[in-house]
Amino acid sequence: MIFQILNIIFPIVFITLIGLLYAKNYHISMDTTNKINLEIFIPILVFYSISEKLPSILNLGYFSLGGVMVVFGSGVILYPITKMMGIRPQSFLPSMMFNNSINLGFPLALFAFGEDALVMFISLSLVQIIGQFTVAPVMYGGETKVSKILKNPVIIATIFGLFFNYFDMHFPQVINISLKMMSQVSIPLVLFALGVRLVHVELKYWRLGLLGAILCPISGIIMALLAIYIFDYTQTQQALIILFGALPPAVLNTIMAQQYKKDSVLVASVVAIGNIFSLISIPIVLYFVL
Repeated sequence: MIFQILNIIFPIVFITLIGLLYAKNYHISMDTTNKINLEIFIPILVFYSISEKLPSILNLGYFSLGGVMVVFGSGVILYPITKMMGIRPQSFLPSMMFNNSINLGFPLALFAFGEDALVMFISLSLVQIIGQFTVAPVMYGGETKVSKILKNPVIIATIFGLFFNYFDMHFPQVINISLKMMSQVSIPLVLFALGVRLVHVELKYWRLGLLGAILCPISGIIMALLAIYIFDYTQTQQALIILFGALPPAVLNTIMAQQYKKDSVLVASVVAIGNIFSLISIPIVLYFVL
């Protein structure tokens, strides 16, 4: 079991470490690369997985309900804690709710459970992505625009993937091979970018960061177990939703906190320490779900 977990974690840590070391020596910016990945390679991964790998779109909708419980339930159960501790919910809760499902969740699902499981995990990730661009801006004090959501490449890819899947439509094999190759670029690239991001971590609010690093996976796992109790999930689905609940905060929370001027340094600390702490928490979770 230990070697199986190492085989899952090592590629993730290794690629992330390469990104970190490279950025330390060359002081690069990943802004353009990240933009390309979010607008090209990740949407292609989502489209290809849903249209070609998913047996039925009914599986997505059914499983997504559990994702809704994990994302929004985490905010509900942690809200009283933030009030008791005098922490601003608008700054702290989004990081607890919206997790690192792309940068860390995708590779974990792929390496731990294979391509078929990755397709199922995407249905959970879509809940997080949609919530990140709808609910999170409101929590940070901004506003949500439907037009902006519909222009999101991942959302567009999801809609087209569902359409192709439902009507059993397929591109010619030569195009599908190209799409598959492009989809395989996304996961190593997000891990490399995560390593680059870790070079710039701020630990000013390390106590709150550590608190968030602990509360984020605990609240997520609690809600995942509740979803498992309510819904009749398969063993693989149960493992995936627990893994989803255990993920650390998304890096995008830092960007949104900066954009809406909501304690961005605090949020950056919570996100950074949460992702570092996941090197401990994720192997523990994998030990129980594998």
